[in-house]
Amino acid sequence: MKNQCEKCGSTLNVEEVNEKGRSILLCRDCREGKRITIRDLLNAIRWDKRHDLDSYSIIFIHRTDEGNIKEIPYSSITEIAGGFFTYSYMGDEAIIPFHRVIQIKNNKTGDILIDRGLNRVKKKITK
Repeated sequence: MKNQCEKCGSTLNVEEVNEKGRSILLCRDCREGKRITIRDLLNAIRWDKRHDLDSYSIIFIHRTDEGNIKEIPYSSITEIAGGFFTYSYMGDEAIIPFHRVIQIKNNKTGDILIDRGLNRVKKKITK
């Protein structure tokens, strides 16, 4: 398994650093104090021709699915707006606010671009 950033969950460009007297793993963006938004990341994947849209998937909280967690291929996204994205996949169409996104990953490389953690979601769902 690849090393994960202890702040954002990314597996890209992770290095061990000394922070406040202890050794932790951080990605380049967290080391540099940059935080990419879900919207910026989705747009970067869409418009950068080096990315194969079929390689990526989005995992999010879906209020109508049993278990409340759904994974869709990136290529099913139909719109990226200010605070949400829309998708159409296997007869299902929905508007998903960015705060429901749990993880964005590249299935071909195994890289996790954003990981907000399933533990956070399980606690939120069981309340």
